[in-house]
Amino acid sequence: MEFAEAARMDRMPLWSPLPGVDSLSADARARLRESDNDIRQERLESALDASMAVNAIAPEYIPGFIRTTELLFATHRRDRARTLTHTIVSHQETLREDRFELQLAKLFAHVNPSPENTLRVAWAAIERNDPKLIAPYVPAAIDSLVSHGRTEEAVDLAESWRDAQPDKPLAIAYLVREYLRDGRTSDCQQAMRDFRDSCDADRIWPENLALTAFLAVFDMDQAPNWLVAGPVCKGLRDQTLDYRGVAAVMEFIVPILDDPHRTLILAGLFAAAAGDHSEAEGLFQTVEPQDRVESYLTGIGLERIARTPSDDMSRIRTLSEVFKTLGDPSVLQVADSSDIFEPPATRKSVGLELANILKDQEQYPEALEILGALAGEYPNDSEILRSRAEIMGRSGSKADALRELDQLATQHEDRRNYSAAVGILETMVKLTPGNISLRNRIVDNCVKVGHFSKAIDQLVMQGRLLHRAGKVQDAEIPLHRAIEIASMTGEWETVTKLHRLLISFDPNATRLRHAAVTTYVQHGLTDAALTQLREIARIAQKNGDPDEAIAASHQMIALNPNDPQSYHQLGELLASIQEYGQADRVYRRLAALAPDDPAVKAKRSAIAAMARDSKRSG
Repeated sequence: MEFAEAARMDRMPLWSPLPGVDSLSADARARLRESDNDIRQERLESALDASMAVNAIAPEYIPGFIRTTELLFATHRRDRARTLTHTIVSHQETLREDRFELQLAKLFAHVNPSPENTLRVAWAAIERNDPKLIAPYVPAAIDSLVSHGRTEEAVDLAESWRDAQPDKPLAIAYLVREYLRDGRTSDCQQAMRDFRDSCDADRIWPENLALTAFLAVFDMDQAPNWLVAGPVCKGLRDQTLDYRGVAAVMEFIVPILDDPHRTLILAGLFAAAAGDHSEAEGLFQTVEPQDRVESYLTGIGLERIARTPSDDMSRIRTLSEVFKTLGDPSVLQVADSSDIFEPPATRKSVGLELANILKDQEQYPEALEILGALAGEYPNDSEILRSRAEIMGRSGSKADALRELDQLATQHEDRRNYSAAVGILETMVKLTPGNISLRNRIVDNCVKVGHFSKAIDQLVMQGRLLHRAGKVQDAEIPLHRAIEIASMTGEWETVTKLHRLLISFDPNATRLRHAAVTTYVQHGLTDAALTQLREIARIAQKNGDPDEAIAASHQMIALNPNDPQSYHQLGELLASIQEYGQADRVYRRLAALAPDDPAVKAKRSAIAAMARDSKRSG
């Protein structure tokens, strides 16, 4: 609904179809059809020429002259339209014709938009309950009356319009505006209640929520009900309300007010909820809060829309003021019971945010003061107690902080509230990063509630910490447990990563690689197992341990009986320890896989020669 368009008098609706056409000559009817067609095609100059031709052919046909006047106005020939209008009146008086009084009244309303002329058409429109006539003539008449100081008549006309069209949002908006202009706030509120009772107001005009909220905060003689802003802000955030429509309502109403500061705050809240931050910031900075609720609303509004990483000191000042206002019960009611801000800006949330910024600025005593006040109000709140203990630890009271946190974590564990216990234990770990027992408690609690990824992360950190401390074998224990958890949950990519990490602690320790092979074989990860077995064979050979290398090669063949490389490797290893008979059997099996491979035949001949030489030397 465009308020600015409602009362425009610079466009004249053309009269169509014209009456009494059958009484015209054939030539006049043809020219009139030509004019009608040009109007449909928006060729107004051509339509004007055809209409003037009708006037010449049928000088007693008054509707034709009315049509010409309308077209003169539409083509911006206002003076000629005005002159022709007076000519039509004289002509009609000569003919003693009065059937076209309404059409002439419309012409006068356009060529001379005085209050009397527009009011005449407006009342006729309401009497006929003609929607096409009501807009724009009734809004234009109201505006004209107001501009001439005739406000009581404007109210009367607005009330009659509402009575004629009780479900029309524009009629309600105009009536409310004129009531407000006349200082009748209670009548405004009653009009809105009647509107909502008479129709499905939220569907017809969702922005009525914004107008209702406006009325609830405007009356300077009453305590404003800021809670009604919540549904509007929520609707704007959810985009179930059109911000342009809400803004249009505010722009239509606010300019008539003598003291609009409350409604400017309201408009700022709406703009912030809709994401129009520049408009919201301008509105919040325009007004001077006059009580604690207004200070809270503007403070949080600016904090939410003007937040910048480099402006922490300004944020501290703003949030400190807001936190003070939240000691007032009236502010608490707004903060706790509305949807004005998302997330809600309660005393707890503001206090925690303020304390966190103070902590980052290393203003520990100030942060502890805030959290101490909150702890007194919320004695069992884990989030507050965690934050306070963390800051205590940072400020040098680590032992006291850990003691308080441990008691809190134990309480949650006893109540089987394992997720909450994890959060507290994580705070303790920040204070003592190398505490393995704390990390084990986190793992145990995570496993109980199915937070397996977090448990694995903690076990990995344990392993890294122990490895850095030179406790390599101790470091293996948490990683093996992490592998068990990842295997249980089917996170095979994680399993392989964990084994790679474990192996990186001691790359030449074949026992770590054997552990990986066992896991891979159990879960069908053949390629990963073969990769590790090749490494085991290579390391064993390098360390002069052919037996382990041979065992690894046998495993490789068992996993992939068709891999020639594994047979070659096993055959060479057996030959290196003079097990020529076994080596020959390996190459016979290889010959069955690759009967045309000359290298296999050469190997068998070489092994036979080595076997003969061994017998002779023996």
